[in-house]
Amino acid sequence: MLKTLWKNYSAALLKSDLTAGLIVAVVSIPLGLAFAIASGATPIQGLITSVIAGSLVAIFGGSRFQIAGAAAALIPVLAAITLNSVNGFQDVMIAGMMAGVLLILMGWLRFGKLIEYIPYPVVLGFTSGIAISILATQLNNVLGLTAQDVAGAKLFSENGLVQLLPKHEFFHENMLETLKNLAAVNGWAILLTVITMLAILKGPKLPGLKKVPGALIGLVVGTVVAMAAGFPVETISSLFGQVPSELPAPSLPQVSFSHMLELVRPAFTIAILVGVEALLSAVVADNMSGDRHNSNRELLAQGAANILSPLFGGMPATGVIARTGTNVLSGAKTRMSGFMHAVFVLVIILAAAPLASQVPMAVLAAILMVVASKLGEFHHAKHLLKHAPKADRAVYLATVLLTVFIDLTVAIEVGMVLASFLFIKHMSENMPEAVDLRQNSQYRGVVNPEGICPQIMFHEAHGPLFFGVAKAFERKICSDMVCGAPSVVVLRMMKVSMMDTTGQRALEGVLHQAKREGRHVIFTRANPQVHGMLSDLQEDGLIRNDALVANSDQAITTAMRYMDTEICRSCTSRIFNECAQQPGGSAAD
Repeated sequence: MLKTLWKNYSAALLKSDLTAGLIVAVVSIPLGLAFAIASGATPIQGLITSVIAGSLVAIFGGSRFQIAGAAAALIPVLAAITLNSVNGFQDVMIAGMMAGVLLILMGWLRFGKLIEYIPYPVVLGFTSGIAISILATQLNNVLGLTAQDVAGAKLFSENGLVQLLPKHEFFHENMLETLKNLAAVNGWAILLTVITMLAILKGPKLPGLKKVPGALIGLVVGTVVAMAAGFPVETISSLFGQVPSELPAPSLPQVSFSHMLELVRPAFTIAILVGVEALLSAVVADNMSGDRHNSNRELLAQGAANILSPLFGGMPATGVIARTGTNVLSGAKTRMSGFMHAVFVLVIILAAAPLASQVPMAVLAAILMVVASKLGEFHHAKHLLKHAPKADRAVYLATVLLTVFIDLTVAIEVGMVLASFLFIKHMSENMPEAVDLRQNSQYRGVVNPEGICPQIMFHEAHGPLFFGVAKAFERKICSDMVCGAPSVVVLRMMKVSMMDTTGQRALEGVLHQAKREGRHVIFTRANPQVHGMLSDLQEDGLIRNDALVANSDQAITTAMRYMDTEICRSCTSRIFNECAQQPGGSAAD
């Protein structure tokens, strides 16, 4: 960034970046407050995250336009850690720092491209599940529900703050808790939620407000209406106290090694979510700007941001698609826009943080519900459930249900395993098939298209010969060998992209059966990797020195050496030119 500023920066570029940075900062304020509270953090932590993570990713990230901060995708994971941990949100900070280390390792090992191999049904499944979880967690704020005594009076904590309803580990328990308290619904909270959602959705369509973010319009309209009309609803200050206008001093959480081991799984989940969300956001920025990001550099920057953000009192963060897209659309030209976004958020914290204390919880709930509805990509989910193969639908539904009812970590693990098994099953159905040399444009030696050679069996393998298809491949070849009883089996390997050791062992089984039955196996057109694996079998004496050939012509020429001459003598097909070399006469005319 400094190199760009020194050599190529201009007043025009600075103006564009300052404008974009200010607009994104305005978007980040309400989202940072809402995401922090929903994750179990204090409101100020969401804003600090935009400052620390936002500045680091802007300077060191792999995308020029990436905006990092607290993200909706992380809410269920962070909230679950907070709820189930003895140390509360401190464990979230520790897990976030561990995730940062994992992200740096992933970037250093150049895993940036590997994250792209997570199947789309898994990604869509956990984003839809996260969206449903967020919508469910905001029901209490929409309905204005708080903890009450038997007489229906609000319960207060020792520090004078209103107590929230008890939170539980599982989705159905939280829904039951909400249902049990429906008698205490606050109609004013529902009305304020509706007003705020209308302002978010309709506000940007009004003249003069087209460039103002919907979240900001909703925040201002909802808060002003509640204050002016005196709506009896809970605010940030009544539930969490005043939002401080100063940054906390850096501190290192105290943790034992044994406790860190307990946080490995949630840290891994945070790292995967951060990586996926950040790289998806970078791709969106590329598509909008024509730029090209560096995925491994992005992972390194996200790792550094997640290590340092908790040290300064922030929370785990990632690149966020909505804010990054806003940055590009607002005219950002360089990395300076992302850095200035962080600076503007810092200025707002120092100058106007106490104003955030008056924001009603119903307003933040409305913002979160709009964000969750977009995050879930339910229109894509509907299309997938309608048109996708059954395997993709099964993976999607399993990931959604596990995310909502069990745990996001389990959902990702099971979704990946299920997708892998279904992929293996699909590949195992891609078995070797007989080759019709008459349709083979690269072999012109067929002189009798109606004949059938009784001694040569041609088969062509397709796709990778790996552990998922090895046994089925072996059974197919061995079965056809027994049924056809050929003297020579020619296996064409041109469409085999790779072979692993399990596939090699499967070929060993084929070769051992061929040896027992006196058959000869010839391989043709193998790529260098497959040829190397076959050469190992040659060295072990399982295939002859002439069994690896370049094409069908050489395969047939070689096969003639191992044919039964008595069968050739009485054969009337004579379908190949090479048949002229065999006893019994010349090839058919």
